[in-house]
Amino acid sequence: MVKKFIIGTLMLLSSLTIYAQSPMLPSMSIPSLGGGTNAHAGTYTGDGVFVGVATLHSQHLNFASASVLWNTGWDVLGAKYSMMIAQPMLMDGNYQNHFFPVVYITPLQLSWDLGTTKLQGSYSALIGRELPVDAHLISVKATQYILDGKYSINGGVTYEHRVARPELGRTLGSAMVFEANISRHFTNGSTVGVFGYYNTNTSKEIVEGRSLFNDISGTRGIGVDTSHPLGKHLFLNGKFIYDMQPNKVTRCNKVVLSLAY
Repeated sequence: MVKKFIIGTLMLLSSLTIYAQSPMLPSMSIPSLGGGTNAHAGTYTGDGVFVGVATLHSQHLNFASASVLWNTGWDVLGAKYSMMIAQPMLMDGNYQNHFFPVVYITPLQLSWDLGTTKLQGSYSALIGRELPVDAHLISVKATQYILDGKYSINGGVTYEHRVARPELGRTLGSAMVFEANISRHFTNGSTVGVFGYYNTNTSKEIVEGRSLFNDISGTRGIGVDTSHPLGKHLFLNGKFIYDMQPNKVTRCNKVVLSLAY
């Protein structure tokens, strides 16, 4: 069961919408299952501390995460500086046998506001707990608002360098994640969008001397996402992911729900 969870975590630990128009959890993957508003760069919505909880629901595994984000208000290289920490929990398809795979830390996130153009860059680290894997992630995002701010075009690229500890018994490859979406923004603060994503390994994974998943590890998907204010400081986010990955064993559609305050 533990080994199954390890493989499942690598397959299904994904980008989750945590904050309304604020930092999302980048993906750790073989493969990534993120996408959608994860590509949104216009996420610095004010100084202060924000907390959020997110859940992912699917046929194979379920996922929950609690996060704390600090928008410091500090200016660095003309950008606003943020940092974040999150603790995810993984469960099987029956919401049992839970464990805490990693701790997720973003010590550096910079957000540039250039009027209708928003840019964001970040460095994050995944530190293995019950999952013997560490990772370094570098993410770049861009957002362009059009038609008087009613719509936005968003794109993001994340590079993942994964480091497996000896007890995992495998050599993990690195990965690139490409995400894009188009969103419609309403005057009441709600957002509705459509998205697509693609993840591919940039180096091989080796298990007991054999290549694993290298031909079918690339994942892709499309979906819809939405964000709605429930109060002055409370936001509800949702996402439906239609999984299009070629690996039938791990392919399954997903629903992501989150609250942020």
